[in-house]
Order: sequence, then C-alpha cells, then structure tokens
Amino acid sequence: MSKAFLLLILTYPLFCGAQEGEPYLSNKTYTYEQTIEAYTKMAREHPGLCTLQSHGFSDDGAEMSLFIINKSGKFESADFNDKVVLMINNGIHPGEPCGVDACVKLSKDLLADPKLIPDNVVIGIIPLYNIGGAKNRNCCSRTNQNGPEMYGFRGNSKNLDLNRDFIKADSKNTKAFYAIYHYLHPHIFVDTHTSNGADYQHIMTLITSQTDKMTPELRNYTLEKLNPYLFDAMAKDGYDMVPYVHTVKQIPDDGIMDYLESPRYSTGYTNLFNTISFVTETHMLKTFRQRVESTYTFLELLINYMDKHYKELIELKQKADYQTAFMKEFPIEWVMDTVNVDSLFFKGYEAEYIPSEVTNAKRLYYNRDRPFERYIPYYNHFTPSKVVQRPDYYLIPGAWDNVIDNLKANHIKVYELTRDLELSVEVYYIADYETVGSPYEGHYLHHHVQPVKDTIVITYKKGDYIIPTQTVDSRFIVETLEPHATDSYLAWNYFDATLQQKEWFSAYVFEDEASTILDKNPGLKKRFEEMKKDDPEFAKNDFAQLYFIYKNSEHYEPTHKRYPITRFNGKIEASNLRESK
Repeated sequence: MSKAFLLLILTYPLFCGAQEGEPYLSNKTYTYEQTIEAYTKMAREHPGLCTLQSHGFSDDGAEMSLFIINKSGKFESADFNDKVVLMINNGIHPGEPCGVDACVKLSKDLLADPKLIPDNVVIGIIPLYNIGGAKNRNCCSRTNQNGPEMYGFRGNSKNLDLNRDFIKADSKNTKAFYAIYHYLHPHIFVDTHTSNGADYQHIMTLITSQTDKMTPELRNYTLEKLNPYLFDAMAKDGYDMVPYVHTVKQIPDDGIMDYLESPRYSTGYTNLFNTISFVTETHMLKTFRQRVESTYTFLELLINYMDKHYKELIELKQKADYQTAFMKEFPIEWVMDTVNVDSLFFKGYEAEYIPSEVTNAKRLYYNRDRPFERYIPYYNHFTPSKVVQRPDYYLIPGAWDNVIDNLKANHIKVYELTRDLELSVEVYYIADYETVGSPYEGHYLHHHVQPVKDTIVITYKKGDYIIPTQTVDSRFIVETLEPHATDSYLAWNYFDATLQQKEWFSAYVFEDEASTILDKNPGLKKRFEEMKKDDPEFAKNDFAQLYFIYKNSEHYEPTHKRYPITRFNGKIEASNLRESK
C-alpha cells in the first residue's frame, strides 16, 4: 500500500471531519436511489479503476449491484488470482446503514487519488443488499437507535430477514449473493451492522466468525495475527474495539459469549468456504456519524493489512481449501465450552435497577455517570456436539430438483447417472425431531433431529444425481445434506413430504389380518404382549396396538420418514456419470 494511503489512515479523524456533503454529517443516510447514483457516477468517471456490475435481482425486482475497485483495471473473476479479495456487504438490515455511507465515502476517497488504491487488493462492495427493505423508509422502526433521521426496514419485500436466508434461499437476493460471492471468491468478508442490547462505552464491536470452526491454520492466523492487528489499530485510531456484546445473562458484567453463527447467517455461510469473515457491529446509542466513521476506519485498516499481507492471505486460503477437501470428519453442531473461559477488558457503565415510571417493576438502567473499565468473563470456545464421517458421495433422486438447484447455485459440482445403477447405500430414518411452535422466517424450522442409520440396496435411475464430497466445498455439502446438521435442508423443511405417512388402514378390516400377522411372527407377538404389559397407556389404546402391528407388517410404507438423500462409500466409474449443467 502506498505511503499516501497510510498517511490517510493516520490522519483520518481530521480528514473525515473536513469533508462536506456526505449525508451522515447531517444525521442522514443515502436512499437506495442515491446509493446507486453515487456508484454509477464513480464507475462513469473512473472506468479504468472501478466498475458497477449486475448479478441477478432482488425480490423487489431491482438489479443486484456489485461495485469493484481494482487498480489494475481488470474486473473479471479470473483476473483476481494474483490478488487478495475483500468482499463487503452493506444494508442487509437497512435500518443499520453505517456501512452503506462508509463504503460510498471510502470508494470516493480512494478513487479521488489513484495512488491511494491498494496495489494488491480487489475490493468488492455490495452497495445495498436489502433493496426492498431500503425502499421501505421510516423514522422509527429501530426503536432504540440514535439516528439517522430516516432509514430502511429490516424485512425485505417478502418481509424476510435476509440474514437468516443464506441456506434456505427463499429470496432472489440470496441467489444473487451466491453469484456475487462465487464470482469474487473472497479471502475476507465483512458484513456491516449496528447492534442492539446493552449500553457501554465502545463505539464498535466485532463478530469474528467462530474460530473453532475454521481449519487450524486459518484459526491460528486469525487469532494470532489478523485480529490482534485490527483491535490494536482500531484502538490507536480512537475506536477501542471489543467482541460483539452478546451477554451471557442480562448485563455484560456477568460475561459475554462469542456469537455462534450457523450457516443461515452471512458469515456462517461464507465461513463454510474458508473465507475469514467479520460482522462489524457499531453501537446503536452512539451518533450516526460516529458509527459511520468507525466503520470507515475498520475497513480502511483492514484494506491496509490485506495489501501488506496479500501473499500470506492467498496462501492461507489455498491451504485451507486443500485441507477441507481431504477432511474425513465434519462437526455439524457445536456447544459453548463453559469451562475454558477467557477474560476481556471492557469499558462499560454500571448497571442499576431503578423504579419504573411505566410499570410496577424495577427497570434496568445503565448509569453513564458511572463508567467503568475492568475485565469480564469471555466465553469464546465451542466444542463439537455432533460429528459425522464424510461419505464418498451423496445420492439424490431426480425429483428433488429444488435441492439440486440450490447446490448448483452454490457452484457445487453435480453429476447425473448415465444409466440405472444398483447400489448398497447408507440411509437415514428420521426417528424423531422437534419443530418450532410458530413461523420462523417463513418456515417451521426443525431441530433436535434424531436420525437412525441403516444400509439398504436401492436402484438409482438414469438422471438421478450424485455429489462427490472430496472437494474444497465439502463443508457446505455436508452441513446442508446431513439431516441433523443445524441448518440442513431438512431442518429448513425441504423434505417435509417424506415425514408424512401417505397410506393407512381401516381398523375394522385390518383387525382380522392383525391376528394372522402376530400368529405368523412369534417374535413380534412377544414384543406386542410385553408392550401391553409394560405400558398402561398402550394397553388401553386399541388403535395404537393395531398401528404397532401395521408398522411391523409388509403394508407399512418403507419410505415413511426415510431421508431421500443417501450416502455411498466406494467407487463409481466415470463412464456412469456426466456433469449436470
């Protein structure tokens, strides 16, 4: 990076304060139209340094934009191989627009003097991701937030929270994000936000994608080099930063815990592909100007670091991808380690409980006249609670085209069988699961899925799909296709039809055959009698007794609760496969 850009970083507070015309200086934020107009103008005036591209559409019909700055003037995906790539996503929650304004200003400042543009970094910016929400402007939906005067709404055109959509992909926005992400292949990803929650002195907090989920080298590099630089550099620039204040109990004094983002979230998704990922969370009660300027500073410092360390960042991701391709065991669920606890230097305000003027209870109050600085517990370690062995292949019947479409959208290599093939495969039967009691982001999400594994022979048809797993994308494949993974396609209701029994029986007709079934099967009859003896409720329920016999007869459908995606270990000849486009 040039000395001029370094000087810009060091003198930023004075430099920023001297600028005029930026909306945030008047407690305003860009509208969607103003945002696109600003980037269109920059692309028109600096065609050799930046470009504004379209990659798909949002749910409201507008094109999804990607702004790229590259000093070499090359803007095709294949041209980025010798540089480190930063991807920035803004306005996924349009009521938290500090990144929108920060990135417009950052882009303007870089393009105003080409010497400031880093030599070794490609910067890809989604100017405003939730376009429908951004157009739904209001003054007041962010109830506890200090400015700007008007802003967008959290829900998009379908009233979806897009930061819960990265696996289920109900929105066109998400499909466009897939296209942009796999076009850039970023080494580092940043999603810009504003926090809710406790009151404290820090302007900026940071979520680092949970490091225990990373490959060892990525984890060590993030913890030992990248994060220390970012936290130290932000402090030197007047923004002493702490991890996101996700409290263990009601107030930070009792400790904060790492935010375990599953793949439904942006950084949980990008981390599946070995991208070091961050969420910047500026504090809701600080002024909008402070929030924009701290986001600007974070991005500026990160770009500076990436420019200096581009070779090691490129090599680090290459190694992580190679290691992922040959991983045999994959954690698919995590729990917090409550024993291995660190401490964190925190600048807060004393929490007090005072009489409420509205209710009869006492209310929480952070006393800004009593600031404190002290160490608090920090729970930042997680351990796997479920681990699966990677199969050589997953097989998917051709009927499940929605799954295939999603895999292809994520650039997963999918193959079709060129002829019928009989295979001995591992299957899961869903023995039990729980479902949320009310809609969550348009779904009744399943959790605590309990599969039982069996081995059976299935004849797969020509045109059925097969997914090899020895690939750099294997984490995404495993965490979406294993039914008991936290954000699997089964969890998001892709396979609910298989959980419903289709054929039944009429009790008065089946009664005669049930007796014959028991007579022909002494073992079943013994189990039946024992159940009536040991379970009083079963003994009183005549339908439950008949259903038990029915489920253990040839009449019961073998596919009920059988997960349709199977696992195969072994070799499949290349002549039996063709790549599915």
